[in-house]
Amino acid sequence: MRIRYQKLKGKEMLADKEGRLLGSVRRIHIDSKKKMVTGLVFKGKVMSGERWCKVRGVTRVGEDVVYLASMRMVIEDEAPGRDVKDLMGLPVTSLDGRRLGSLDDVVVDIKTWQLVGIVLDGGGVVEIGEQAVFGPDTILLREGAGDEIEDAPAEQSGFLARVFQGDAEPEPKKKKKTSPSPSRSRSRSRTKSTSRKKR
Repeated sequence: MRIRYQKLKGKEMLADKEGRLLGSVRRIHIDSKKKMVTGLVFKGKVMSGERWCKVRGVTRVGEDVVYLASMRMVIEDEAPGRDVKDLMGLPVTSLDGRRLGSLDDVVVDIKTWQLVGIVLDGGGVVEIGEQAVFGPDTILLREGAGDEIEDAPAEQSGFLARVFQGDAEPEPKKKKKTSPSPSRSRSRSRTKSTSRKKR
């Protein structure tokens, strides 16, 4: 399952073993070289201040709740890696010299916690790929990445369907054409026949 950072942010953190609410997800930290999430930072109801957990301690991610195996997974030190919020707004460029836009969001595969996609400020989505570089001043993507940007269509398919599965709005139900009921059709045929007889 893939999810945007903005959708992950705000979900409640729950310690599964103890059944305790720890707070809500504030930020995610990433290893920019490996292009994967290292930890989830949360602040909460039980503990004052921010805490974090390694993603290997997360057992599952639900619609509203992120489940952590136990309270033992909670860490008080500063989370390692780069804060994704510090990447927002960085220019995104491809290696063939095209400026694609600015970073508006990232897409995470929550099974592997790998960064798999970039959402641009214009709304387009592009897969990151192995050659991507998250530098201090810009994000570099492979040559030809500009030709692979996909807009979010009304009916999502392909890469976007995988990215936003479960977030797509259901298609409006088509109204069925109702045929006249047998009683109405019979009464109509009777009135036609009687009118013919009168003539």
